[in-house]
Amino acid sequence: MKQPLTEESIALGDCLNANLTWWRTKDRMALWRADAGPRTLTVRVNDFPEDHLYTLLIDNQEIGSFDEWPPQWLRARERREDKPVPAS
Repeated sequence: MKQPLTEESIALGDCLNANLTWWRTKDRMALWRADAGPRTLTVRVNDFPEDHLYTLLIDNQEIGSFDEWPPQWLRARERREDKPVPAS
C-alpha cells in the first residue's frame, strides 16, 4: 500500500513509494519539484550512465539516487515554474 510522505519517513524507499504530484521547473538540473507537507522535494538529473539517472533531495538535502521514475509519481504537464492549480 502506498503511504503519504510524512516528516518521520524521509528514507529514499519511503519517498519512492509515496504518492506525489510533481511540477516541472525551469531549472535544467532539477527538473521536477513536489510538496509533501512542509517539505519541498526536488528531483535532480545526474550524469547518466556514469551515475544514477536521478537524485532525490528534500529541502535541498540529498536523500538518495535512483534510476526509474516511480509509477505512483505523477508529473504535471506544465512547463512553468508555477505549481499546478489543484482541481476543485
